[in-house]
Amino acid sequence: MAVILPNNTLHQFSLLLLVWVLILLSWGVKADNQSSRPASNAEFDESFLNVEPGNKVDLSRFSEGASVLPGTYLTAIYINNTWVGSRNIEMKLRHDKSVYPCLYDNVIKHIDFNYEKLPQGLFSKQGFAECIDLTEKLPESQVSYDSNEQRLDIIIPQAYMLNTARGSVRPELWDRGIPAFLLGYNINGYRNDANNSSYHSLYAGFDAGLNMGAWYFRHYGSYNWMDNGQKQYTNLNTYLQRDVPGLKGRVLMGQSNTNGQIFNTLPFSGIQLASDEQMLPESQRGYAPDIRGIARTNARITVRQNSQILLETTVTPGAFLINDLFPTGYGGDLDVTVRESDGTEQHFRVPYASVTQLLRPGTSRYSFTAGELRSENVNANPMFYQSTYQHGLTNALTGYGGVLASEHYAAVQVGSALGTSLGAWAFDITQANTKVDGDNSHSKKNFTGQSYQFSYSKTSIATQSNLSLAAYRFSADGYMDFMTAMQTRDAISRGGNAESVARAKKRVTVTGGQGMGDTFGHLYLSGSLQDYWNRGGREKQWQFGYNNQYRMLAFGLSVNRSYSSLGATQTHYLLSFSVPLGRSDETNTPYLRMDLQHDSTGQDGQQASLSGTAGKDNRFGYSLTGINANQGSGSSGSVSANYRSVMSALSSTYSTGKGYKSASAGMTGTLIGHSGGVTLTPYTSDTFALVEAKGAEGAAVSSYAGIKVDSRGYAVVPYLNPYQMNEINIDPSGIGHDVELDNTSQKVAPNLGAVVKVKYSTTRGTPILFDARYQNETLPFGADVQDEKNNSVGSVGQGGLLYARVGSERGQLRVKWGESHNMQCTLNYVLIPRDTTSLTSAIQRFESECQPVITQHAAG
Repeated sequence: MAVILPNNTLHQFSLLLLVWVLILLSWGVKADNQSSRPASNAEFDESFLNVEPGNKVDLSRFSEGASVLPGTYLTAIYINNTWVGSRNIEMKLRHDKSVYPCLYDNVIKHIDFNYEKLPQGLFSKQGFAECIDLTEKLPESQVSYDSNEQRLDIIIPQAYMLNTARGSVRPELWDRGIPAFLLGYNINGYRNDANNSSYHSLYAGFDAGLNMGAWYFRHYGSYNWMDNGQKQYTNLNTYLQRDVPGLKGRVLMGQSNTNGQIFNTLPFSGIQLASDEQMLPESQRGYAPDIRGIARTNARITVRQNSQILLETTVTPGAFLINDLFPTGYGGDLDVTVRESDGTEQHFRVPYASVTQLLRPGTSRYSFTAGELRSENVNANPMFYQSTYQHGLTNALTGYGGVLASEHYAAVQVGSALGTSLGAWAFDITQANTKVDGDNSHSKKNFTGQSYQFSYSKTSIATQSNLSLAAYRFSADGYMDFMTAMQTRDAISRGGNAESVARAKKRVTVTGGQGMGDTFGHLYLSGSLQDYWNRGGREKQWQFGYNNQYRMLAFGLSVNRSYSSLGATQTHYLLSFSVPLGRSDETNTPYLRMDLQHDSTGQDGQQASLSGTAGKDNRFGYSLTGINANQGSGSSGSVSANYRSVMSALSSTYSTGKGYKSASAGMTGTLIGHSGGVTLTPYTSDTFALVEAKGAEGAAVSSYAGIKVDSRGYAVVPYLNPYQMNEINIDPSGIGHDVELDNTSQKVAPNLGAVVKVKYSTTRGTPILFDARYQNETLPFGADVQDEKNNSVGSVGQGGLLYARVGSERGQLRVKWGESHNMQCTLNYVLIPRDTTSLTSAIQRFESECQPVITQHAAG
C-alpha cells in the first residue's frame, strides 16, 4: 500500500516533526518509571500541522502523555514482563485528559498478589465488579501502554508479590471447562483367510465422559466380536471424580485402580482420595535436589547437567536456595557456577540421582482408598482399605509407608529413599499377615512374613554410563501380597490348597547403558530373574543391544534370551540397518530398513520395508514390507496406509503369504458434544480445548497437524497440560480476506479431563483505503474515523489516507477532528463487486471528497 505525501514541503515537514515529537514523548514516559502518567505536561503547537484555522486537531490529550485515544483495544497483557494473555482493554480519560487502562478482575486475578502485604482493603481474593485505575489504587505499581505493539505492561513491586515457583498457576486460574460430552473411540476390524477357512473379528474400545461443572464422569469399556466366539462388552472402569484444589488432590467414586506407588496396583470399586502431582508447578514435580550456597555479591547462578544449562538466575548477597529446578529424569550430578559481580567464580557439585520414591524437601504424595477388590482372577470381592504416604524430609532423604487391610489380610510397609553422590537408594520392609481358613483342617493356616525391597539408580557423566534401575526384592515363605492372598483364599474355597498358587521368593531387575562416544555408539543391557517358594525352576530373561550410526546409515544389533520355569530356552538375534532415501532434514523423506533375524530354533528371516509420509502436514503415511523366511514359511508381503483427516484417523493393512491373506481397517478419534453442536477430532486425549471462531472457517489452530476451524466455527485442540498455562494459537492465513481476527493467541490452564472453551472474535468486512480531501485540503492527520454506528474504525494517516474495514456494500464514514460540525465531514462509498470465493487480499481503494456535515439548522 503506497502512502501519498502532500506536495507542500512545509506540511510534509510538520507531519514528520509531529510524529517524532509523539515518539519521543512516548519513549520519555516509558523511561520515566514506565508509568502512564508523565512527570510534567507538554504542549504542542497545532500550527505545525499547517491546516486551516477552523480545522485544527485537538492535541491537548497528548500533553498528559496519552499514547492512545479513549476506546477499547485488544491488548497483550504482561505482568512483571510475563505474558498472561490478550484481552479487550478499555482506555478511559482522567479529568486531566490523560488516558488509563480500565482494569477488571479478569486481569487483576492474574497478578500473584501477597494479599497479606497489600494495603488493607485494597483488593480481595474474591474479586470485584467495577474497573479500577491501578496506579491510583496502588501508586507503587507501574502501568505502561504501547500503542504500536498494543501491549500493556504492569509492574508490581516484588514486596507485594508471592514468592512462587517457576511455572506456578494459582488454583483460582484453573479452568473447569464447559459442560460437554466426550466419546473417544478406537475401532478395528480384521479378516484372515488361511487353510480354506476364514476368521473375522471386531474390536471397539470406548472412552466416554460427561463434564458438568466440577464433576467429571468417565467410562472405559470395549466390545469384542469374533466368528463363532465371544461377543461381549467389557466394562473396564466407570467413575465420577472431582478435583480438590486445597488438598492438591482428587476424589474419585466408582471403579478404578490404585496408583501402585507403594503397594501393587489393585482394581477396586469404591472411593479414593489421592494427590495429583500435576497440580504442582512443573518445577516442583518429581525429584530434584535443593541447591544451597553463599554469594558475596549480586551473583549469577548457572546450573548445568551433562554440560547443558538447566537454569540461570541472579541472587542477592548472602545465602541462597534454589528449589524449583525442573526434574530431569534419573540423574546426573549438577555443576553449579556462582559468578560474582567482580568477575570471580566458585564451582561446586550437587549429587543428583533419583529413584521413584524420592521427593523434593517438603513435598508429599498421599492416597486413601476404600472399596471392593474387582478382579476376574478371584470369585470373591473382599473389601479392602489402603492408605499410602510419601514425604520429602530433607534434600536427600524421603520417608514413605503404607497400610493395606482387609478382613483376612493386613500389610504394613515402611521405607526411605536417599540421594547421595554414589547414587540414589531406596529400601523398604513390608510385613504381611494372611488368614486362609479352608473346610479341611489340613488347609487351615495363617501365613506371616516379610518382603524386603532394595532399589538403586546412578548416572555417571564421566564414563557415559547409567544404571537406570536396579531392584532386588526378597520375600519370606509366609509373605503374600494382597492379590496372591486373595487368589490363595479363592483356591482353597474351591477345594484346592494354598500351594496351588505361586508365592514369589525373589525378583531381580536391572536396566543399564554405556555410551562409547560419538564414534563407537552405545551399548544397553536389561534383564530380570524371578523364582518362587512353592514352584520349581526360575523365570529369566535378558536383552543385550548395540546401536550406532555412520553418516546417514543407522545400524543396530540386539540379542534376546528367555528361560521359562520349565527349563525351556529361546534366543533371538536381530541385525538391522536404516537409511533415508534422500535428505533426512527434509519432510516426507522415505526410509529404507533392512532386518536380518535368526533364532535358536534355526529359523532365519530377511525383511525389507519402505516407509514414509506424504501430503501437507504429513497427513498420509505408508509402509511397504517384504519378508522371506526358511522352514517352509516362504515369502510374504504387506502394505499399510494411514490418513489423518480433520475428523478421524484412518488406517488399513493388507498382507499375503504362502497359503494366507489378511486385511484390517481401523479408525480412531474423539467426538465432543457441546452447546454449539458436535465437533470431531482425529486425536484422543484426556484434556481438550474447544476453540470457537465464528467466521474463521479453515483457519489452522495450534501446532497439531490437521486441526482446523470447521464449517460451523469450531476446532478441538488435544493434549493440553492440566493445571499449567497452555497457549492456544490460531493462524488467520487460511481464512477469507473479508474476515479479521480480533486476537490470535490465548492461554488457558485446564483441570485434568476438562473441555475448556477458547473464544476468538472475528470482524467481517471489506478493507477499503480512502485518498480523501476536505475543501481542497488534505484531511487533518490524526483525525478519528467512525462508522454509521459511531464505532471508531481508524484514524487519518499521512497524506490524508485512511484505512477502514466496512461490513456493508454501501455506507458512510464520518471523519472527526473536533466536536463542532465544521470539524467533521463524511465519506460515502459503494463497494466494487468481487469474487466471494477468493481468499486473496482485496483492498478496495477510493479517491473522494469528504463532504461537510449537514446540520438540522442548515437543512431547515
